Amino acid sequence: MASEGGPRNGFESDVKVRTREYRIGCVGAGMIMAECHLAAYKEAGFPVVAIASRTKASAERVARRWEIPTVHDTPEQLIEDKSVEIIDLAFPPDQQPALIRHALKQQHIKAILAQKPLALSLDEAVKLRDE
Repeated sequence: MASEGGPRNGFESDVKVRTREYRIGCVGAGMIMAECHLAAYKEAGFPVVAIASRTKASAERVARRWEIPTVHDTPEQLIEDKSVEIIDLAFPPDQQPALIRHALKQQHIKAILAQKPLALSLDEAVKLRDE
């Protein structure tokens, strides 16, 4: 890996990364999270501090692979974890709205990255955006 802020593997990001301090909590342990998001976070040097999924066994398996220190029993517990500042939500669209709304109630959460589809309808997605 290159030095802080420099090119990695011969590539340089389009924009300068301003901080790598915010701690990420990942909800979901499927292919997109396990193969794409976590690999990108590792490459960028972003700290992933917790993971949860529909089954704890799946979350534990992905946590071992990517050296994530905390595995929560439920997504709600992860969202309530005060050590988590950013939520990466890669969960089915019928479950994302409730989890997003739960995250919006937490004062320690600074950002939510929700995967598409965001919800099962455009109306619901627009409501979430507005909230």
